[in-house]
Amino acid sequence: MNTILEQCRNTAFWFLDTIKGGNIKKHYKEIQWVLENPQSQRTQEIKEQNLHNLLKHATTTVPFYKDVPENSVVLQDFPIIDKQTVRKNFANFRSRTYLKGYNHEVTTSGSTGKPFKILHNKDKRERNIADTCFFAGRAGFSMGSKLFYLRLWDKQYKKNKLVTQVQNIAAYSVDDLTEANLAKLVAEMERGRSNKNILAYASALDTVSKYVEEQLGRPLNCKFNSIISIAEALNPDVKKRVQTYLGTEVVSRYSNSENGILAQQRVNDASGKFEINWASYHIEMLDLNEDRPVKPGEVGRIVITDFFNYSMPIIRYDTGDVGIMEFDKESQAMVFSKIDGRKMDMFTNTSGEYISSHIIHHILQFNGIEQFQFIEEENGEYTIKLKVSEKFDQNDEDRIRHQYLEYFGEDAIINIVYVDDIPLLPSGKRKLVINKAILTGGASKTRTDKTTDQFTKQGVDA
Repeated sequence: MNTILEQCRNTAFWFLDTIKGGNIKKHYKEIQWVLENPQSQRTQEIKEQNLHNLLKHATTTVPFYKDVPENSVVLQDFPIIDKQTVRKNFANFRSRTYLKGYNHEVTTSGSTGKPFKILHNKDKRERNIADTCFFAGRAGFSMGSKLFYLRLWDKQYKKNKLVTQVQNIAAYSVDDLTEANLAKLVAEMERGRSNKNILAYASALDTVSKYVEEQLGRPLNCKFNSIISIAEALNPDVKKRVQTYLGTEVVSRYSNSENGILAQQRVNDASGKFEINWASYHIEMLDLNEDRPVKPGEVGRIVITDFFNYSMPIIRYDTGDVGIMEFDKESQAMVFSKIDGRKMDMFTNTSGEYISSHIIHHILQFNGIEQFQFIEEENGEYTIKLKVSEKFDQNDEDRIRHQYLEYFGEDAIINIVYVDDIPLLPSGKRKLVINKAILTGGASKTRTDKTTDQFTKQGVDA
């Protein structure tokens, strides 16, 4: 019966799209073609046309781009922008042809600062839905099947019970994963024979898998078709524990609220590389300190151009994230081999070199650490906050300090502070890295030639 209902939901979704004009299906087919045929002439023509149409629209209808040569279709003629640019010039980013009619407002969580608002036109919304259908399918999800969705269910995203039942979603908020709710979640996961899937913050997957390990001591008695981690970096230890106790490989998705799905790992790919959504975005990799391209294999800022937001064209948008892009021979496309999150979440060592924040996960090799947070203060000083259990060996404190001196520098000052809890942000995420030095301008912002080597030596996987 459950399988029949799932198929009915799937059929109903595409039927409704068809009677509305079939735009989501058209987008889906284009995405599928571009990503499955990256080297074809047709793919190049599709991407070039999408970019051409966007740039022409921006120069003729968007006040912010009035200084760009009219009808310019050269991407490099457009300035690099970021969240602050859009905030300060919100009205000028709005296309004159989309001032009337429906525009969907998207507000980001504000995890790294003030909340950020942007508008999406109808076609952009439909493109995002098509992207979601495609990339969810890549991970093993089938439209209409059961989805356990663990995120912060705030006012913007909260769904009523009828909608969740129709969409076959079990919604659990990450700010309310109490023992009782975890027990309820696990029981629901093991109940019934429907096709099951999980879409969750990485920290929520960590919490659930730890609960199963500690309370059940065995893998869940159910099968998941897909498990997708979102919003936060997925560290190798959590990935391994999820696969052990939830029984399915978890893949990490790289996305943001203001744009959509930018990249996602593929299942059964031990390299951990991210397939980039070249169908919906153009992505540049620029130097950490200058607006110039970096070579493939070098660390750079991730700068995107959104092909389909015509209400507020987002062109050459600095996401604030850094990573490494290189050519993948197997897929014959450029991929992210490493994504390191936000530049402000990176460290600098005492020599002023940028260091990947992924080094924080090495602390999990020490027993009894339940929560942790790393803070870079100023002038070569670092604080490690720890919430520990009785299993923690106090003698490990010196070992932890010694290990991180290798990363931060032998002359670094490392303080270890024990706390009762590390609270969630208003977004429902737990911030593992805080760089006060970058926020206050106290850290060296000069990237040395060793930056890419630092990423490689630290074993930072995408």
